[in-house]
Amino acid sequence: MSAGRVRRPAQAHPGGGRMGQVYTSNIERDGEHRAFKARGRAALGHAGGVAVLKGTFEPGWRWSTDVAPIAGTESCLVRHLGYVVSGRMHITCDDGTEFDVGPDDMFDIPAGHDAYVIGDEACVMVDVSPDATRYAKGKTTATAQSEDRYLALVRKGYAAFNAGDIETLVQLMSHDVIQHVPGTSALAGDYKGIEAVLGYYAKLSEVTDGTARAHLIDVHGDGHGHVVAYHQITATRNGVTRVARGSILFTFLGDKVTDMLDLAGDLAGDDAFLA
Repeated sequence: MSAGRVRRPAQAHPGGGRMGQVYTSNIERDGEHRAFKARGRAALGHAGGVAVLKGTFEPGWRWSTDVAPIAGTESCLVRHLGYVVSGRMHITCDDGTEFDVGPDDMFDIPAGHDAYVIGDEACVMVDVSPDATRYAKGKTTATAQSEDRYLALVRKGYAAFNAGDIETLVQLMSHDVIQHVPGTSALAGDYKGIEAVLGYYAKLSEVTDGTARAHLIDVHGDGHGHVVAYHQITATRNGVTRVARGSILFTFLGDKVTDMLDLAGDLAGDDAFLA
């Protein structure tokens, strides 16, 4: 354990049971510091289950000149999930999409983009994306994750679900696909076959007035057709918006998904929302 980081042992809780361990760390004191080519730096820190990248991008900073020489890629291939503390930045995605972010803005920026600081104030950002741990890390060889085609298929499926792209969803499923939905709500149960699965999606859309979205956070695979996708669900029903996290265990045969097992972080809350 590095100096300054504190881990407190589990303590007895007044109400019974034991409290969890507490981890603390200071990102500036204990973190890993990564200097950009010329303007700014990033600091990566972690405490227990959280890892955070803090980026300080000085005036004049541009990804293509300050980080590209380190990354060795034509555009930034790191997805960013985070928050702007101060300053402003302009982002240009590889597909031509352009936008600005500033103080108090939260962001989910897909891999494949360039960016530059706007104005004379440094831009400070906090990034909690799982990908952020490799930002400005330097050239690396291809990893098992980037070579696992099943991860790409799951990413494609999430994008299709959020876009309502039925054609792509059908292409990804085997004819006898099964999706297992836990809980006690009217939507719980096993949906067997493509039509039944699509019917479940239609019901979910109906009860949430078309607001249900599954935002992918991270994916893990074994390279042999098993993938766990960790996501954040957002939906609004009867004027109430719910944000909850969960996951799906996918099983593939060839390039087709044969089984989807939904897992919830707060199943009772999901049931109450859909009641």
